Amino acid sequence: MSSIAKLSFWGIFLLSLQLFSQEFYATRPYSSTNRIYRLDVSNPSEVLEPVCPTTAVLFEDFTDIAIDGASNMYYVTNSGKLYRRNNATSSCEFLGNFDHQINSLVSDSGNYVYATGAFNLLFRYEISTGTITTMGFLPNTHTPGGDLFFFENRLFVTTTTGILEINMLDPSQSCPFMNLSIPNMHAAFSVSSELNPSKVYVLSLNFASYPISSSLYEVDMINKQLGNLIRTYPYKFNGAASVYASTSTNSTCTPTPLSVSESTTQNTYFNVINPVIGKITWHTNIENSQISLIQLYDNTGRLIKTFSNQNSLENLDISGTPSGNYLLTITTKKGEIYTKKIIIKG
Repeated sequence: MSSIAKLSFWGIFLLSLQLFSQEFYATRPYSSTNRIYRLDVSNPSEVLEPVCPTTAVLFEDFTDIAIDGASNMYYVTNSGKLYRRNNATSSCEFLGNFDHQINSLVSDSGNYVYATGAFNLLFRYEISTGTITTMGFLPNTHTPGGDLFFFENRLFVTTTTGILEINMLDPSQSCPFMNLSIPNMHAAFSVSSELNPSKVYVLSLNFASYPISSSLYEVDMINKQLGNLIRTYPYKFNGAASVYASTSTNSTCTPTPLSVSESTTQNTYFNVINPVIGKITWHTNIENSQISLIQLYDNTGRLIKTFSNQNSLENLDISGTPSGNYLLTITTKKGEIYTKKIIIKG
């Protein structure tokens, strides 16, 4: 093969790698040290990457990692110590302390690294100045489960039950996005390539296996559905990261009426008999002819059931609905919405 042909071949080969690559990074504790792997959604390849040792406190596990637009890698420990490996110089730096337990970390494509964990506090580290700012509290009804990630210029965090969309201007007004029916969901990231739209992936931990393994799934963010299992790694991955090409510093969302507590008015009563077994019995002075919609939601805002063709509006069949806390909403023809907490027992 001529030199020109060889160059053409390798040029096409490298271009194809760039077009189809769906790389991400993951961290795992290993024998009093930490390991970083470069992985790819599209294949089972594993490449060990250089990693910075912890220096502020020896032998701390990294709970999550992040990577910025210049491919600098950030690491955070459970106690909130933040480190960086400079991609250009390969030097390791201790950057500071969030002074809280941190389990979720992400870097945007600009000048910031975001972190959250204990007490639902959301932090922002400014790369250019080294300043750590407290942005506010996430809703106390959602517990950060292990990772922050960007998707289509919006910031999300995995929780112990699903995914929460973060209101960056007012974290307390962050919005339940979706439930995920997998246990021990931990790490999350999104990747995109020139031929593929951005996709979100999550890693869940399997504590029943020995050693503990991590399972990779795709999440359909548009239809809010969990995809099939892609691959299982024989490691306990604490966190994952990818490089985000487009991000935001001020993305917002608007909580649905279900993010608030029960609602009534002075002249309207709406009472429910709790706990509920098999059927919801409720009473109201709203005329049946004025009720346009009755719906049941779980406590993340996901619609569970719309009641129609019921023999009795005052006794709503919820057989087969799992035990838990829910919200029952009544919508009137005037557009008024009334909500009531429901406790379903099996």
